[in-house]
Formats: sequence, C-alpha cells, structure tokens
Amino acid sequence: MTGVEKHFGTGRPYTVGVEEEFQLVDPSTGELAQAIEEVIGAAPSGSELMARELFQDCLEMRTPVFSDVAQLARKLPALRSEVAKAAREAGVGIAASGLHPTSDPFVQRFTLGERYERMEEELGALARLQIIYALHVHVAVPDGEAAIRATNALLRHVPLLTSLSANSPFWNGMDTGFASARVKIRDASPRSGLPPTFHSWEEFEGYTDALVAMGNIPDFSWFWWDVRPHPRHGTVELRVPDVQADTAYAVALAALTQCLVATAEDYVPEDARFVSENKWRAIRRGLDARFYDFSTGEEKGAREIARDLVARLRPVSQDLGCEAELEGVLEILQRGAGADLQRAVYEKHGSLTDVVDYLLDTTAPARETARGL
Repeated sequence: MTGVEKHFGTGRPYTVGVEEEFQLVDPSTGELAQAIEEVIGAAPSGSELMARELFQDCLEMRTPVFSDVAQLARKLPALRSEVAKAAREAGVGIAASGLHPTSDPFVQRFTLGERYERMEEELGALARLQIIYALHVHVAVPDGEAAIRATNALLRHVPLLTSLSANSPFWNGMDTGFASARVKIRDASPRSGLPPTFHSWEEFEGYTDALVAMGNIPDFSWFWWDVRPHPRHGTVELRVPDVQADTAYAVALAALTQCLVATAEDYVPEDARFVSENKWRAIRRGLDARFYDFSTGEEKGAREIARDLVARLRPVSQDLGCEAELEGVLEILQRGAGADLQRAVYEKHGSLTDVVDYLLDTTAPARETARGL
C-alpha cells in the first residue's frame, strides 16, 4: 500500500487500546447536542484523548496503548471522567449507546473537515443515517500475515461479539425490535459489514491498491468493516460492537478480543456468507439468538457458546493476564447485554427520557449535571 506506514511488530504483540464514541447530550432536554467544538475546546491543551467524528454530536475517546487489559480496566473509568469533565464545562453530558433513543438523526450537523466532506459526498443520503456510536478494540500483532489471521479469526466470532455488545434497541423515539439496530444501519454503507476473507497480506494489499487506483477510497481507513487490519497502528481493529455504557462491559469485550487474536492460529477462515446469517440473528435477538453450525447442522444459544468460549480461552487469558477481565463476559450473560438493560429501564419507567438518563448516569457515574439544571 503506497504511502501507508506499517507499524506491525514495532511493539509487544497483543497490547490493547480502545476507542469509544460518545453521544454529546443536552442535560436539560436529553437530546443530542452539536457541541463537539466546545468540548474539544474545554479539553486540556495538547490532549490527544478526544477527537472529532462525522457528526458534531459525537466525541471519540482514544485511550493510550495498554500492556494488558487489566491496565485498561484500571484506567478506563478515569479516562471517561476526564472526557465527562470537558463535556460538563461545555454544558453537556456524555452517553454511551449505539444509537440515541429519541433524537432525530436527520437534523444533526456534519463536522467540518475535508475527510467528512468527502464522506458526505460519497455516501449521499446514507450519511444522514450514520448517527451511530461504536466501541473499537485494537490489538497489536507482529506482522501483516498475523493481521490477516486475526481478522479472519474475529470474523467468525462477529455474531457472538454482536450479541454480547448489543446496545442499541431504541432509535428516533421507537423500539426498533433489534438488539443492535446500529450494526444494521452501519451495514448500509459501502465497505461495511463482514470483511472479505483474505488469505494473505499480499491479497489484502492488492485489493486496497485496486480500490485506491479506481478512486473509490483514499486509503485503507475507508474500509468500515466489522473488523479490519490497521497497518498504521500495527493492529487488528474490531469495529462491530456498540459502545458500552458500563466500562466493565467494554473491558470484558476487549479481553475477549485480545484472547481471540492471540489464538488466531487455532481457527480456519470461515465463509462470510454463512457468518452473515448468524450475524443477522445476533442483530435481531442479541443474547437470545441461536446460532447455526453449518458444518454439523446443530444450533446453540449465544449464551452457551459464550460460556464455552470463555472456558476454552481461560488458559490464554491467564498467559495474557486478563483472566478476571475475560470472566466479565459471564457477567454480561448474567446481567444482560446493554439492549436488555435499556429495555428493562423502559419497562420499569415507561419513558425513553428515563432511558437517556440511565445512559448518562451509567456512562459517567460522577456526572454533576442534571436534567433541568
């Protein structure tokens, strides 16, 4: 890939970092606030923790690189608090959900900048749908071939990862009937959804160069797949999860991702056509989904598959020092995924306003602002 720096192998393998995309919310109304410039302006000078995204109601928090997931678990609440502090100074709160439960997605404003202008031009009306908020997990790998193996390993687990991370049941004032409506909305864009199954780094580079040559993309960062190699960071990047309101959920998903990357050689590439059918079930049903094994003709529930996977990965989690964090997957199974928790709040209170308040309070527990103040 001409002009793209590759940083595979420049550090220890399997180090971890995450990106969390937060909604900026007006605490007096509960609606999305076009406040990214004010929040960035309130951040400490020279801070690289916060970044802009496609719309002015979204702030991306980029963590440092951590040697292990246990360190991520210790630091993530404080990093969120720093973001929440800048947001409060700008008069807004932060909330973590794949979609905002009530705000009209079609009235939000684009962020200024050449990249975002090109995205708006490229996507047309589809760009207006991209009022979405994700959790991205980066895991370092030693070289390009390892990146392809890890991408393929994560690809086969996308349905389960979708079920565990589903956190977007409400959108534009309605219950969508999905556990993760965000994932389906994201899939409407080009070069989204499940990635092609590449068999070598050379094949991935050739595909990238072909699309750059035809003028459809400027570089690999315009692949918005559920998982992709990220040569500039020297990582594999999982992109399918909804952003998580509870930091413990984000940490558990990071631990699971790290363990799957570290054991990538244990998996043969899966046909994405078959994976996509189980992914649809995950989008629709979340943890209640049942996945079909096309090789055996058998079905198993997402919860059973998750428990079996945690048990199988326990030895590597011990080697990586993330055993406790991986066990957090079992907590998600016990408590319910984010979509389940949002629906429980709605069933209790009967109001999406209360769902927004729950998201604000869970995302930044030390929140000092309140509705109406």
